[in-house]
Amino acid sequence: MPLKDLMFTMINRRGITLSLELRNYMKTAHPGMEISKPGYLKQRMKLNPLAFYELYRHHNRNFYAEPGFSTFHGYLVLAADGSGINIPTAKETLEEFGTSSRKGTKPQASIGLGCLYDVMNRMVLESDCRKCKFDEMRLAEEQIGRLPETIGSSQPFLVVMDRGYPSTPPGFYPDDGERHLIPCASQIQ
Repeated sequence: MPLKDLMFTMINRRGITLSLELRNYMKTAHPGMEISKPGYLKQRMKLNPLAFYELYRHHNRNFYAEPGFSTFHGYLVLAADGSGINIPTAKETLEEFGTSSRKGTKPQASIGLGCLYDVMNRMVLESDCRKCKFDEMRLAEEQIGRLPETIGSSQPFLVVMDRGYPSTPPGFYPDDGERHLIPCASQIQ
């Protein structure tokens, strides 16, 4: 199965059995040809997961290269957030990502996810997986630093962050001429 077909079938899963998915896809895309489930799974195991990352970055760069995307008074409105997600617990996942469980309890493997989301255009601009205990602020800083690769350096943006970010350390926001909106407690001392 060519790479294009392999990625297309993985992205467009409908939730039915893999055998039915493959049969339906091959009927449409390559009539008269078949692929076995073990053959497909073997090819899928060879696929570098970074291919999906590059595909979505390529898509985002193309989207923002053309005028016409939605803004708020000329600004892209971006939301930054992070979260922990449970994943299957195995020796390998515990070693690579860690556990979110308290000491003395059964370990549960989990990963930390962080992303920058374009609210007006409904697009994830940046996303990263980290160990389960990660610094959301540092990850947001890295992701904001990579934004010019996607949206260009001349597009202004506003990043909205949730309550986990108010204790942002000094120097987090560079003195780059950009405007920054920082959430504050209702009582500032």
